[in-house]
Amino acid sequence: MSESTTHWNDVGIDYDKVLNTDESNVKLLAAAVGLLPPETKDLLDIGAGTGRLTSLVRAALPEATILGVDPAPTMVEAAEIKFADDPKVSFAGGLVEDLSFIPDNSFDAVISSFALHHLELDTYKLAAAELFRVLRPGGRFVNADQFCRVMGPAGSPERAKDVLDLLTAKAKHYLEHASFERMLLQIDLLPRFMREDGEILTTPEFWTEKLLSAGFAEAHIVETPPAELLNRVIWAVKPS
Repeated sequence: MSESTTHWNDVGIDYDKVLNTDESNVKLLAAAVGLLPPETKDLLDIGAGTGRLTSLVRAALPEATILGVDPAPTMVEAAEIKFADDPKVSFAGGLVEDLSFIPDNSFDAVISSFALHHLELDTYKLAAAELFRVLRPGGRFVNADQFCRVMGPAGSPERAKDVLDLLTAKAKHYLEHASFERMLLQIDLLPRFMREDGEILTTPEFWTEKLLSAGFAEAHIVETPPAELLNRVIWAVKPS
């Protein structure tokens, strides 16, 4: 995924408004923000989008300096407008697998939400290494995202059935418990998930394995309700 090719650059919906109708997503983000150390002074928001998660972080950590990074220029522009009056918040284009514009040991915490499942599977090692590099010793990585139960080659029957069953169940849940627009967003993205075209689900364990391999001392998986939607928060700590 590059800054110029991400399909999220062309999303025409009010992303913040639609996701705010989804209580499962609201709870997921709240759980992630709650895992940020209160002493955090410098924070990186990966896949910051329009700044929805950044707003929650700002409310929880009013004194922190925050940098949001996103590969979609339209998202970065929207976030910059939203935070134009906050001198401690800035945004930049960039990819988690290449944060070379950020020096080593720059942040006390890195957070992300519903962004890292866009990664190609062969870039996870690079992404985990970059997350480790930009964190200070003792720093914490927190990732709130959606996951699946089965790994395997794209299009393999077992994996395809798992993803299809999971995402259609999610769409029905959103129609009943969120909004029609949230359901439509899920349905519109379904072909991309099935083709693994910019929307690639992994198991939570796949992520934790990459984090541990990158050098993180510990990695945890936190379940958020409703459990059957497979929304999880993964957090890990860089050794002091």
